[in-house]
Amino acid sequence: MSTKQIEVPAYVADEFNKPLTHPSNKPHAVELSLERVYKLINEALQGIEHPDWDVDHRRYHSPHDNEPYGFEFERGKFYIYTEERGRRSPIAVFKSRYSAADYFVWLVSKGTRSIDWELFLDMEP
Repeated sequence: MSTKQIEVPAYVADEFNKPLTHPSNKPHAVELSLERVYKLINEALQGIEHPDWDVDHRRYHSPHDNEPYGFEFERGKFYIYTEERGRRSPIAVFKSRYSAADYFVWLVSKGTRSIDWELFLDMEP
């Protein structure tokens, strides 16, 4: 991933530059929590025929892959994009995995679905 700088207020930059953390001090807590979020997105979007979607480099995805909406985690941030003719266009950047996931499900489902945060609690460290 290549990066470029953009100008934002200092408090935004400070928050976005902090590493992603988890309240649990258990080993791999962030990774385990992310896996749960990905699985929750997949669960919420089951049965959506269109538009196509892709989470975490096709770890979870719709049955088709025709110009999908995408959800990725890179360097402590969550990116939501659209893809058209192989070119990605950013829609949103989030620091919170929860806000990013909620927005992604709302966007893909056109507001008809939401995440049931009570599911898969055993995956949370």
